[in-house]
Amino acid sequence: MALEPGILKGRTYLLGIGAQKAGTTWLYEYLDAHPNIAMSPVKEMHFWGYRGCGPWEWPVTHFRKRLRARREADAKSGVERPYGPLRERIHMQGDVKLYRRFFRRRVTHEPVFGEITPAYAHLPAEEFAFINGHFARVKVVFLMRNPADRFWSQMRFSENVETLEALEDRVDRCLAQTKYYERGDYARTLAHITGVFRRDQLFIEFYENLFSQTTLDRLCAFLAVPPHPGDFARRANVSVKMPLSPILRTRIARALRDQYIAADDAFDGSIPANWQADLAGLS
Repeated sequence: MALEPGILKGRTYLLGIGAQKAGTTWLYEYLDAHPNIAMSPVKEMHFWGYRGCGPWEWPVTHFRKRLRARREADAKSGVERPYGPLRERIHMQGDVKLYRRFFRRRVTHEPVFGEITPAYAHLPAEEFAFINGHFARVKVVFLMRNPADRFWSQMRFSENVETLEALEDRVDRCLAQTKYYERGDYARTLAHITGVFRRDQLFIEFYENLFSQTTLDRLCAFLAVPPHPGDFARRANVSVKMPLSPILRTRIARALRDQYIAADDAFDGSIPANWQADLAGLS
């Protein structure tokens, strides 16, 4: 078990993971506003899983593009934002020591520090074990969303279409794409994190329950920080509203049946009502 040098010693490292379109941006903004939590100013660090990356490989190239885009936007607006965090992310590449230093420079009094990157849900068990062995205190927050709703939201976000009819025509094609399935593969993620982390290190929650003060209070208790009010009037990265028809919902839910079952098994049947309704409709 690694011991953090200097200011990180005795503090909790928070690793946020989750499916795409499952509320991680909203959760990041909530945690970032908490006075007792030091979140990375760069949301979605994409560090873990890429510890061997070089300066001209993804995700470093991704952050180079982000930095260029920010500079260009600031040049047009005449308002320059701080570039330091992005520069540091580019410089650290896959160096764990520089990753830790990134947080040491930002933590002051906060007992909890960390980041949220939804793509970490795809990490292999070996990488989770590496993380668990390189911080003295690790806590993981994992968000899931109703598989059919999450899939449909991802489609609305990712597919460049203007009409509901055009989107509906792409359902079968999207169901066949690996990227859509992997980003909501709860069975795989649950198996990996429960196989590496102790129960007291895990906070697994549903998107459907996230936007309530009761849930946030439980999260704060899990992190051993005081309760903090949530801004429930705000939503982040909202997809264009297009209704999912009952027929298509059933088709999508049937294709993602194993994800419903994995969550149902993990929570002994205590899954949200809309999950239960979809499962019942498949029987």
